[in-house]
Amino acid sequence: MINKSLISIFIPTGNRAKSLKKVLKSLCKQTYKKFEILVVDYKSTDETPIIISDYAKKFRIKFIKQEKKGLVGAANLALQKAGGEFFIRTDDDVVMKPYWLKTIYETFRKDEKIGGVTGPTVVPKEYLLNRDLFSFENKFQTGSAFWKIVGYIYINYFMEGRPYRVSHWFDCGAFSLGSNYKSALKEPVQEINNLEACNWSVQTKLLRQIGGFDNSYGGLGEYHEADAAFRIQKLGYKLIFNPKIFLNHCPSQDGFFIDRPSSYSRMVNFIVFYLRYIKPNSISKFIKFLSYLSFINCYYIFQSIKYRQLSQLGALAGNIGGLIKYLKLSYNNK
Repeated sequence: MINKSLISIFIPTGNRAKSLKKVLKSLCKQTYKKFEILVVDYKSTDETPIIISDYAKKFRIKFIKQEKKGLVGAANLALQKAGGEFFIRTDDDVVMKPYWLKTIYETFRKDEKIGGVTGPTVVPKEYLLNRDLFSFENKFQTGSAFWKIVGYIYINYFMEGRPYRVSHWFDCGAFSLGSNYKSALKEPVQEINNLEACNWSVQTKLLRQIGGFDNSYGGLGEYHEADAAFRIQKLGYKLIFNPKIFLNHCPSQDGFFIDRPSSYSRMVNFIVFYLRYIKPNSISKFIKFLSYLSFINCYYIFQSIKYRQLSQLGALAGNIGGLIKYLKLSYNNK
């Protein structure tokens, strides 16, 4: 049963006690106090249970143990236990501003047709190189002539000349990075088509209406949050970006980080997501999609050579695997 005005905050974790403690500490400082926390833990062997126990004395925490690895499964476990009117999916390596929850609540209250809200997920400079996207963006700006040419193509063709647009999916399938920079704090409140994965809030009843998160996204489950957001939009609800819904994302290289190189499942998930929602339904979009797909494949080949990881080449098979999976899912949903 949904408790009006209660907010359920879902945090997936696994052997990230140090960063999780920072998240919980920042939640202690929230000016909006009517919330519950659902920590879904995958077999942590560090101090995670001790930290949960300590913070359970300060606010309501449901500690849920997960037996099968995967973010989609963790999210659905949390949704089953959620009692709040609003459901937030965040990460165990973020730090929220004190007015974060209050602004989320007030934004939803402005219009009953707002299905989801998000905001800046600013990555501090010292953490930028913990993610490949930002590392490559740095090469685009400061690297050799080759990297600057690649950057020009990526920014002006794939990102349509607007790399710092907030919370947006481009026609080729790339997503904007604007929400990760301080410039996002100066953006106006606006309707968007993407909810940032670690700053992701929706009406709980709508998330349940669409059947929760789609378990067909394999591996670590990339794109399952975006999938749910698109399905909520299809119900006729808006997604809103509010610059005051602000948190810092400090990407951790502990725990789940080691699962990120699963290139096959990431490619499969991307193709399924793209064909479902963005769709190559014009000649221009079809060409952009194929070009971007080629770009991603080149990236994985580069990574394979650089790090001597043959597993990165799994993305190449993922091109076919993604198309086959999309066709199967489409047929089964008829």
